[in-house]
Amino acid sequence: MTAPDGLTEGAGPWSAVTLFRSLKSQYHAWTSATRRRAMADAYRPIVRGFLLPGCAYYLFVTWGHWGDETGPNLLILAGLSLATAISYALFRWVLLPAGRTPLARLEAIGLATNALMYGNVVAYMTLHFEEQKLIYFVLMAVVFSTTGVTLRATLASVIVSIASMFWFAQKASPEIAHQFAFIGVATSFASLGMATLLRKAILRQIDARLFADQLAALDSLTGIANRRSIFARIDTLVEAKTPFWLGILDLDGFKSINDIYGHAIGDRVLCEVVDRLGFQSAAGVQFGRIGGDEFAVLVIGEHEAADVEAIGNALIADISRPYDMRPLQLSIGGTVGFARFPSMGTTAREIYEKADFALYRGKQFARGHTVIFTDDQDAEMREALALERALREANLEQELYLLFQPQFDLTREKVVSFEALARWQSPTLGLVRPDRFIRAAERAGLIQNVTRVLFGKALDALYLWPDEITISFNLSAQDLADRAFIFSLVAQVTARDIAPGRLEFEITETAVMKDIDAARVLLENLSSLGFKIALDDFGSGYSSFEYLDQLPLDKVKIDKSFVRKVAQSATSREIVAGIIKLCSNLDLKCVLEGVETEDEMRTLNPLSPKLIQGYLFGKPMSQRDVLGLLLAAEQVKDGMTAA
Repeated sequence: MTAPDGLTEGAGPWSAVTLFRSLKSQYHAWTSATRRRAMADAYRPIVRGFLLPGCAYYLFVTWGHWGDETGPNLLILAGLSLATAISYALFRWVLLPAGRTPLARLEAIGLATNALMYGNVVAYMTLHFEEQKLIYFVLMAVVFSTTGVTLRATLASVIVSIASMFWFAQKASPEIAHQFAFIGVATSFASLGMATLLRKAILRQIDARLFADQLAALDSLTGIANRRSIFARIDTLVEAKTPFWLGILDLDGFKSINDIYGHAIGDRVLCEVVDRLGFQSAAGVQFGRIGGDEFAVLVIGEHEAADVEAIGNALIADISRPYDMRPLQLSIGGTVGFARFPSMGTTAREIYEKADFALYRGKQFARGHTVIFTDDQDAEMREALALERALREANLEQELYLLFQPQFDLTREKVVSFEALARWQSPTLGLVRPDRFIRAAERAGLIQNVTRVLFGKALDALYLWPDEITISFNLSAQDLADRAFIFSLVAQVTARDIAPGRLEFEITETAVMKDIDAARVLLENLSSLGFKIALDDFGSGYSSFEYLDQLPLDKVKIDKSFVRKVAQSATSREIVAGIIKLCSNLDLKCVLEGVETEDEMRTLNPLSPKLIQGYLFGKPMSQRDVLGLLLAAEQVKDGMTAA
């Protein structure tokens, strides 16, 4: 990266190279919109600063003419000086108000300021020629070197002033005319030199600031546009009503690379990702780093959805190739969501929200692919945003609560564990289904707040239960992706002096599929501390049996979709029987979920199940009902012992 023009030194102050660079810089200042604005900002206080004393001076001159002149001369000279004073006041307070002024207007005001000053001097010298007052033209040339604003205005003003001095000098004596000839030449060079030096100093400051702004607009790690810069670009496109597609690209599996191999390797991977993305820039695609492992993809112009989808898939294919970080070979993936301006939204915020929602849907259902926002997603997104807003404004400690569903051991004929089920009673939305508010919390980045509150309530409940009763607590994919957060939960258990073996963390296939290696390491750490690990909804995904081999599991919960069909489907019965047998051989506990009727139970009995969870043995219940159930069971046990 090189500094802009004007930041480098020339060979000397008046060398040909320096003069050429200076003239080039002056021309560039006029042709570059950014530099024109910066030049206007720099010269505006100079012009405004001159107008105030100029106004006072010409009021004083008007008073002087009132005492010295009579007749037509008074009318001409006093009228001209008064008009100049009034004009200067109007220029300062009306045409140059607070705020920015375009360079063209500032140049016009500077020329008008100079013209009025020039008119006063010429009028006086025409009516009252005095040799010694030829010096006024010299003084004007010096003043014009600072108020000319642009180089062309300065040249024109100085040349007219000095030429007028030579013309009036013809009326003077030869000796005076000869003196002012030398003074005029010297003044011309001095004025142009002062103007050049002033403008050069201003341009250097402008270029230094623009260079700093350029650096501030770039991501310090990757060198591409940062969040502020890319969103400023989007705002400009929206303001100009230029059609574009905005994509939000998120890397899959990157966080675990940072966690396992450190930020140095993670930074190298990010830089390599940007290098690969750069190959698509030739196709008119612009990129910016929003933050972390999330990137903005800007496709400007009228493009069909199929073309944008192809661009997104090409990006994903590029970043999904292995990364050679010798001696490591690393792999990541990506998912991207796109929305189009103006058909899908009329503001930058709307387009970003819809692209982000398309990405969220992709992370849920189409990981590793490009997802285009559709009308079908619009109502879902509005509902999700309403949920997010309510979650952000919620008092989670008061509004979140748990229900507990028992797991019944058929062999021991007693409840041995409870699954903690999240509930949210919103004062504005009422009772919200868990799947809805959990997804909204994940999307809003609030899931850890929700998990932390619910986990604390689960520990509160567990503390009051008998030591042999355990609790099962669900972890989301985002919870598992943050190792530090998981161990903050572990710290809560330690602080309450609760045995880790009474805590069972439930995970789903979708929670670990994002990065199975990182999930395995984390779950092994939890298992080594004494916590139990359960795989929920077993059989509902594609890789469930693979997880039996890769993860340190203690329990498997068979998905209720199989259990509910055992009475009618021989295939489902065989599947359930096979899973129960497999778990027995692997020394894993097996829970059958969703058992609701006696008919289902009669069909399941020959399969020798051990643990049952379903309405037949207990619906989700409050902590008070749990304590009542456990107390009743304890009384029955005591009665049997006494008998």
